[in-house]
This record gives sequence, C-alpha cells and structure tokens, in this order.
Amino acid sequence: MNIATALNKKYIRYTVVMLTSLCVNNPVHIDAYILNSELEAEDFAKIRNALSNYDISVIPVNISSERFDDKLPKDDQWSVEMYYRLLMGEVIPESVERILYLDVDLIINKSIEAFYNVDFDGYEIIATDDRSGNNDPSSYGAKHNEMFKEAYANGYRYFNSGVMLMNLKRLRKEYSFQTYLDAIEEWNYEMDAPDQDILNWVHWKKIGYVDCKVYDYFSRIAHRNKVTYKDAKEKIAIIHYSGSKPWDFNNFHFDIEKIWWEYAKLTPFYEELLEEFVEKAMTDTKIENFLFDLFKTNYELKDTLGKAYELMKKRIDNK
Repeated sequence: MNIATALNKKYIRYTVVMLTSLCVNNPVHIDAYILNSELEAEDFAKIRNALSNYDISVIPVNISSERFDDKLPKDDQWSVEMYYRLLMGEVIPESVERILYLDVDLIINKSIEAFYNVDFDGYEIIATDDRSGNNDPSSYGAKHNEMFKEAYANGYRYFNSGVMLMNLKRLRKEYSFQTYLDAIEEWNYEMDAPDQDILNWVHWKKIGYVDCKVYDYFSRIAHRNKVTYKDAKEKIAIIHYSGSKPWDFNNFHFDIEKIWWEYAKLTPFYEELLEEFVEKAMTDTKIENFLFDLFKTNYELKDTLGKAYELMKKRIDNK
C-alpha cells in the first residue's frame, strides 16, 4: 500500500498517531512517502522508531518551499505544506501508479484495503464529498461559487482533499505542477480553500467517489449527527478531525475524540501529548474568556429585554 502525507516539524507526533492507526488496521506492507521541507534525519529516526513494530517503510520526500510563490494563500490553518500534494506526480517514484494521500489529522479506524484497491475506471482521483456530504453550493462563499459555476451546473460534488486515492499513472501523462500553478494564477490567488479548490477545479470532470461517512467522516459533523463513540468504532473507517483537534484544549470536545487518544496511547508520545493537554487545560483562559463573554452577553440581553418589557407595560397601562 502506497500512502503519502505532508507535514512540518510541529505535526510529527500527530503524523505518527495517524500512521499507527493505519498500520494497526491494515496489516500489509506500507510505503509511506513523507512530503516535507524541514524535517531532518533525527526527525525521521524518531518517526521510524515510533513505528518500528509495524511493516511500514518511511520514505522522505524533500521539497523546496521556494517552489511556492509567496502570493499563495497561507495562514495558521493553511500552511505551505498543503500545496505539496500538487507535486505528487513529480516527486513520487515513477513505479508508483496509485497512491492514497492522507491528511495527518485522520484516524484510520478500520481496513481501507477495499478503498485502496478500487478500480479507477478512468477517474483521475477517487475521493469523498466535502464536509461529510454537507457540501451544497449554498454553504460556500461567493468566490467559491463563481469558481465552480460550470461544475455545479453539471451536478458536480465538491470533494475533500484530505483523503484522495490518486491515479498517478494517468495524472503524470496529462498534468504537471505547472497545471496547478496556472490555475492558481488564473484565479488570482484568491481561492477560499487553496489547494482543495484547485484540485477540484482542475479535475472536476474526472472524479470518482466513495462513501464520505465511511472513508472521511468529519468528527464534528458525526457528533452533530448523533454518531456515538460505539457507532464510530464499528462503522467509520476514516475519521477526520478537521477543524478542532483532539489534542488541542482550545476547543469543545466530544466522545468520538477518545478514538484518537486510544491510538495516541499506542505511540511513544502518549504521555507527552497528555501532559501538554492537561497543562493547557490548567493554564489556558480562552474557553473561560468565551464563557465570560457569553454570560456577559446573556446578562446584557436580559437587561435589554427587561427594559423593553417595562416600556411595553407602561404603554399598555397608559391605554
């Protein structure tokens, strides 16, 4: 099984958790291509050591971040590493004809061999509906809808780029990194979801789909849909902790996140991750401030409603 992911130093431990979950539930040989621009030999030694009990080869793929224009949208949520998947056809060995790209904030909770081995049937990418199926055009912004006007008119389903089975044999023949750069320039670097928008825009006529609620279920949406911990363990092959992260205290948490921590417990980083989480819980004031603001707003609203009630009562009494 060939898989790829992209990361920087901050995400090494979370990548190990994802890869551990993959190995535990898929007892086949795995070649894991690690797209990066800053990891050093000691970082790869740390990753390999953490995964030494599994049949996995960790393969560095070094990419120069200088290949990516400074005008490309980037922020705390969108790092330059997200663009590295646009280079897959170029940087992955020619002998690899199919590869599964996986974001680092996933848990592979079951076997994904059936997905990995699916027939491409002429498709360039096989993926899942974005936002676990909540991808109606009306839920996106004006720029997005301008970009995908033709696609949506033809019944297109916008996909999530965090889980993609890529037909590298075909992609190499018909596309290059320059294809994506040209598309980015055509849209004046103004994409809402940078790499994901470009991948959708370039490939929208040749996308196949697997069930998003099996192979890319967003944890927060699953929680909203009343999916329990037990349901998730039994039915979801890939859980996507998109947005809020289980390891980040600055979010509201729910029981499906326990699954992430169960796999973290199988890694050498578990105690370290747990200590950091507890430390943040003891010292971070963001949630406390949020609750204070909520109480303040509630008090002000009650005060306003009280004044409005008294005013209305006076008017009624004066009649």
